[in-house]
Amino acid sequence: MDSAGARARFERSLAGEIVHELVRIEAVDRALALASKLFVAVIPLSILLRSLAPGSEDFGDDLVERLGLSGLGASATRTLFAKGTEVRGAVSVIGILIVLYSVLSFTRALQRVYLNVWRLRPQLPDALLRELTWIVGFIAYTVILAPLRNFEHSHDVPSLYGPSAIALGAVFWLWTPYILLGKRVPWHRLIPTGFVTTVCITVYSIGTAIFLPDIFTTNAERYGLIGIAFGIVTWLFAYAAVVIVSAVLGWTWDQRREAGDAGRQGA
Repeated sequence: MDSAGARARFERSLAGEIVHELVRIEAVDRALALASKLFVAVIPLSILLRSLAPGSEDFGDDLVERLGLSGLGASATRTLFAKGTEVRGAVSVIGILIVLYSVLSFTRALQRVYLNVWRLRPQLPDALLRELTWIVGFIAYTVILAPLRNFEHSHDVPSLYGPSAIALGAVFWLWTPYILLGKRVPWHRLIPTGFVTTVCITVYSIGTAIFLPDIFTTNAERYGLIGIAFGIVTWLFAYAAVVIVSAVLGWTWDQRREAGDAGRQGA
């Protein structure tokens, strides 16, 4: 088989188009950047929100449950993160401002991902307002999920949190690019992105519940608490990669749908 012809056919295929877009936006570098900002920004914010929300679990307990950890991995994860009472006692205005600035930096990095995927230039006049709007939406999304989990546990309703989290996630991942792109892309064209991101994150969450417990336990046995940090960084990198790949898949879906609609109109 002619290698040049096979390469040309692959480049024209759906898989080739997706690979080309991932290379164009430097997906691996952007996933590393997002993961690092998640670690230093979003996790501290989540810890803070958990400690301040009434009746919510400590962040360590919540992470253990979310990742399905047990044994040494679970105990090391709980030890790694401070209890809610300890966090509340250490909260300061300067600390909150540092966390919010870090989250703002993460928001800008996520915004650059969507701008690159959709080939749009940044809009500087109201960029800060959009970023702050997204942060408020993210905080609201996080705060809403906590009481849902607590209600499920206290009232023994095992089927409540999962579907609710998926539904809220679908809304959140449709709203996220719409806001960060400055509403320049109509929301109905972002439905594929929201749908694909929600599905991929759901599948990823199921996968982490299967594979991560053994990884965290092994890391804790070999390296102690720093091993848990290694596991969390790996988890966040994979999560960021899922978000970026989902954005590319959603954009590709939209472009092919738009091309199909244009072809039918021209026929």
